[in-house]
Amino acid sequence: MKTNVLKMGFPIAVVVLAVAGAFANNISRANLSTTIDVNGHLPASCEEKNVKCSTVPNPQMCTFSGQQLYRLNAAGTDCPDALYKKI
Repeated sequence: MKTNVLKMGFPIAVVVLAVAGAFANNISRANLSTTIDVNGHLPASCEEKNVKCSTVPNPQMCTFSGQQLYRLNAAGTDCPDALYKKI
């Protein structure tokens, strides 16, 4: 009887552990989008500069030739969001 319980319980325990591991390692898209590299844009013209910046706030602003860089909006018409230096 003891062997039958082990034969049944072990595969169930493995499946439960696999499912728990899958949920524990799930990365949400919201967190992923804030950690990707973003090219900075100049504020006045929204001209793209090849400078990798981050959207995660920190004390150091992302700059190019002394000008602070911003993120282009989804419509591609404005640069409202400040970018930060990658740390």
